[in-house]
Amino acid sequence: MVKDLTARWQNSDTLRLIRNIRTTGTITPSSPNLINRLLKSVDFESARCIVELGPGNGCVTEVILERMSPDCKLISLELDSEFAERLRYINDSRLYVYNACASSIRKILDELEIATVDHVVSSLPLALIDDQVVQDILTTVGENLCEGGRFLQYQYSLANYGDMKPFFRDVKLRFTLRNMPPAFVYECVK
Repeated sequence: MVKDLTARWQNSDTLRLIRNIRTTGTITPSSPNLINRLLKSVDFESARCIVELGPGNGCVTEVILERMSPDCKLISLELDSEFAERLRYINDSRLYVYNACASSIRKILDELEIATVDHVVSSLPLALIDDQVVQDILTTVGENLCEGGRFLQYQYSLANYGDMKPFFRDVKLRFTLRNMPPAFVYECVK
């Protein structure tokens, strides 16, 4: 059933992404190549909690759920109420969907009685977000990652590359041409 819904939704995704480019930051869903590059360093066997910021249409969400262990939780924070509602159709007890801002991580973790997270995977268009909000998001990500945890973020420019360095001890930059548009992937280690 979810696959049928996903197929129908994909037909309208491009128009929805264009209409909401200010919050989605793109006009096409992420390619499988970008998703694989983004998730390459996630240790799905040992992860017990993953937070996803800006899941949009759920293309990254579905891959995370396919790869994570049965006892892992995926907490997805989506600002767009229509995308958040769509994500709730994914029938997986490990998925927790919140129609909330990315800076709400701590409040949600407290509700779920979770101390820290292993990975934060982000599709947020940081280059389109106010600088202070970006700083707030990076602060809350850094404060809620376990030691050695990873913040994984993709962008279509290097505009926020320098923003990562004060919050993480190691920041690696990767690139994939096999996405429209080509994308940079930041792998940030706490």
